[in-house]
Amino acid sequence: MGAPSAVILKVETPDYGRVVVEASDGNRYHASLLPLAGVYCFPKTRQDWERVAPDSHGLALVWTTRFEAHVDQVMGLADRVEPTLRSA
Repeated sequence: MGAPSAVILKVETPDYGRVVVEASDGNRYHASLLPLAGVYCFPKTRQDWERVAPDSHGLALVWTTRFEAHVDQVMGLADRVEPTLRSA
């Protein structure tokens, strides 16, 4: 059996099409989700892009347009991964 999926703790939207996700595995993932833009409910405007939150289990990002991206998709599309600096 593999390790359980990381849980999304925090999300930021620095630019249209990009997210920065802080995950329970101790990393911050910077990813462009533009490869998924062909999905009909992909947010069309910057304003729509900013209306995102983790789902109730922390396993996906959900936009008000009903577009969803699973944590594994965000991790797979990440172009930069950095450790989070958490104090105990």
